[in-house]
Amino acid sequence: MVNTILKEADLFCPNSVRINFTIYHLIIVNLKERSGK
Repeated sequence: MVNTILKEADLFCPNSVRINFTIYHLIIVNLKERSGK
């Protein structure tokens, strides 16, 4: 799922945006895990 989003983002986004999106996704996952516990 995430890989597909990143591949689609590569079509119109530079690498810097992809890196920022990856960091953003990791933060969201981290917050979800914290709130779930």
